[in-house]
Amino acid sequence: MENDPNAVDLVKARADIAEETKNLPTRKDATGRVVPLKTANKPFFVYQDYREKQAKLESEKIQRRKEREEKIAKGEDPGRDPDASRGPSAGNVFKTLFIILALTAYAGHFVKGDWKWGYESKWLTTRHWMQFIPDGVQMAYTEQSLAKFDGSDPDPLKPVLLAIDGIVYDVTKGRRVYGPGGGYHQFAGKDAARAYVTGCFKIHQTHDVRGFNADEKKALQKWKDFYANHKDYRKVGTVYHAPIDPDSPLPPPCDEKGDAIITEEAKKKPQKVEPPPVAAKGKSAGKGKQEL
Repeated sequence: MENDPNAVDLVKARADIAEETKNLPTRKDATGRVVPLKTANKPFFVYQDYREKQAKLESEKIQRRKEREEKIAKGEDPGRDPDASRGPSAGNVFKTLFIILALTAYAGHFVKGDWKWGYESKWLTTRHWMQFIPDGVQMAYTEQSLAKFDGSDPDPLKPVLLAIDGIVYDVTKGRRVYGPGGGYHQFAGKDAARAYVTGCFKIHQTHDVRGFNADEKKALQKWKDFYANHKDYRKVGTVYHAPIDPDSPLPPPCDEKGDAIITEEAKKKPQKVEPPPVAAKGKSAGKGKQEL
């Protein structure tokens, strides 16, 4: 054995370990042996401390129970039992529910690719809850400031906004439709409430909805409901318009090409039509809003 190189290496390794650990602090393990406090032994000491703590708590509990039973035997009031089960606290209940919901959503993300497990509901959209935020804490836009959010900015983080009858909506999720080149880009960054109903995209990009009949008012309301109830779009504020002069002429009708139709009456009395880019709400909306 003296000539066995493995045995020599083992003896040398033990000697090296003894040299490294001789200066380390020591303590007794669960069996009473004195062992060094090296890293490899720490998990065992942690468990040992836990066992000792639990044993101490159990001993104290037995002592309290013994003292309580002695008081009862003497006819004395033992008071409230400190070890009686009190049931789950409200905090623990909410904590448990939160963990269950979090795990369910996390599982849905991997199984369905959607934390909602493919379930669609207005109750699960930020747009639905944003409508309950008072207007006072939402944004107030001018026609000029709203025009900056028409989607033409190359910054991908800048939202795409539009307004209809004075209410501003964030339609960023529909950037493909409302951004440059999209079929509804003419509505972005402005309040073209009249064009939604008439389809006159060239001359009716204005919030002036005066002169609408009952059917046209219903059509406008349907568009307003469309944005208000859309699962991807949300209300973010209002836009201010200068009051419309009630004596100013109504926007003229348009032909199939979207060009203005000049009537005989209009030829005699030239009309000045200024299509503002946004829509109004409340008193600032002028007569056009009040007729809705």
